[in-house]
Amino acid sequence: MSHPTDAPGDAALVVDDLHKSYRRRGAEPVQALAGVSFEVASGEIVALLGNNGAGKTTLMSVAAGLVPTDSGRVLVHRECVTDRGGRPTRQLGLAPQEESLYPTLTAWQNLDYFGRLAGLRGAGLRARTTELAEQLALSEHLDVRASSLSGGRRRRLHTGLALMHMPSVLLLDEVTVGVDVEARKSVLELVRDRARRGAAVLYSTHQLHEVERLGARVVIIDAGRVLATGSAQALIAAHAPPLVELVLDEALDLPGSITSQLETAAWTTSGTNRVVARLSDTTIALPEVLEQMDAPTRRAVRGATLIAPSLETAFRRLVGGTTAADGGQTLEEGP
Repeated sequence: MSHPTDAPGDAALVVDDLHKSYRRRGAEPVQALAGVSFEVASGEIVALLGNNGAGKTTLMSVAAGLVPTDSGRVLVHRECVTDRGGRPTRQLGLAPQEESLYPTLTAWQNLDYFGRLAGLRGAGLRARTTELAEQLALSEHLDVRASSLSGGRRRRLHTGLALMHMPSVLLLDEVTVGVDVEARKSVLELVRDRARRGAAVLYSTHQLHEVERLGARVVIIDAGRVLATGSAQALIAAHAPPLVELVLDEALDLPGSITSQLETAAWTTSGTNRVVARLSDTTIALPEVLEQMDAPTRRAVRGATLIAPSLETAFRRLVGGTTAADGGQTLEEGP
């Protein structure tokens, strides 16, 4: 996978200092985006991560030119899409979080219609529809009305609408929600294929295992701000040290040499004191920790669990494990 360019304006997609607020009657404005900036190069996949309410969908809508920004801009191949007044650019394909299908049309008719909107005609349109239906595992369902398709097939068809004209910049917002395992593999392979062919892909997801499978660079946002960017490996190294979770059956004073390593210490709902100690070398440190305890404390230890470095751990250390105020889900590790 190619790496993003450092030269301003040379990236296929440039998000430059975006600010966006929503005003509600009788309430304070909600700041959805507060100075978001990053770039996506041609041939690169960037995974946009964050709890629901972090600003991901607003960012996607602004980047597509569908929602006006308060300030800042989005460039697609140096063209400012945020100044287009809602007029789409054919260089961009958007699959929003909400399905955008015509329910009374068949799967074929949906693909055909969106292909025509993008300027495809005749044999080229038919060939592209057939090719994409095969890639999305929809070939046997092209004559079925969209309203009669299963939830997973509707999501695949929904994603296909954004891909019909083979845009050079793709905005994909939660496109694998409700998709079964095999269909998910098809969608992810299709996304990788578009990147291999030079498309810049901004991919919003709650599924952390998809980040690794896509070979994506990561942008983590929270409360409308970018918290961290980089490869999954770099974020894990910087923000997810190995941890050991010690479970004690009563609250006891721990030696100072241990408390100096503590990540958290809190009571669980069961009344068990749950202590997470940050250890630099988990292969040898646990026995050393136990040796530092006096006999009553050692007897109070009921378990110890290694928490291996992971993207989930890095995300939760950066954002926190709680969901947004709207009750949105947090990110999920895959199987």
